[in-house]
Amino acid sequence: KDDFVSSVSHEFRTPLTSILGYVELLLEDDPGDDQLEPLNIIKRNSERLLTLVSDLLASRNGQLIVTPHAVDVAELVRASVSAAMPKADASHVALIAETPANLEAHVDGPRISQVLDNLVSNAIKYSPDGGNVVVSLEHDGGNLACRVSDTGMGMNADDQAQVFAKFFRTSNVRRTAIPGVGLGLPISKAIVEAHGGTIQVESKPGQGTTFTFRVPV
Repeated sequence: KDDFVSSVSHEFRTPLTSILGYVELLLEDDPGDDQLEPLNIIKRNSERLLTLVSDLLASRNGQLIVTPHAVDVAELVRASVSAAMPKADASHVALIAETPANLEAHVDGPRISQVLDNLVSNAIKYSPDGGNVVVSLEHDGGNLACRVSDTGMGMNADDQAQVFAKFFRTSNVRRTAIPGVGLGLPISKAIVEAHGGTIQVESKPGQGTTFTFRVPV
């Protein structure tokens, strides 16, 4: 599986770089307000995919690197929620951000955004029609704590013990054939741990799931 992922990752680089280049050209051409937000979302997600490709290769070699600097993490949360709102609306899932006006920490902003995007996307994907996803952020001692909670299918204790393993998919997900490859959470864990932080999951079948990550401020 690792060799397959490595080969596919290399093949993805060229088309993703091309998409990103053309989007940047369109953004430089002074687009109207009705085009600006969709183009920025395409740019953000193209960058996210390109980073994911790089991370798949780096994590395979144990070389995932973070570059911390002062960042308003509350703004990162709001940006992640805003980008995911069309998907939430299409899935009839209420997506809510509960953040202070600002919360600064010394982190790698793009990497933390990557973790947020993955957790929020998963929460929406596994929530039922009419479900709720809440993303909250707060100080927790010398750390910042971010929680992404959903009202989805949940998972049993055995699945929780393996959920951060590469290519792992929970029994509920396999049974319902929800698409995915089981790489987002392992990469998110690697990013959080590269910051000296921790990530954990709490869940009960049929009652939803909460992922919490903490990183030093």
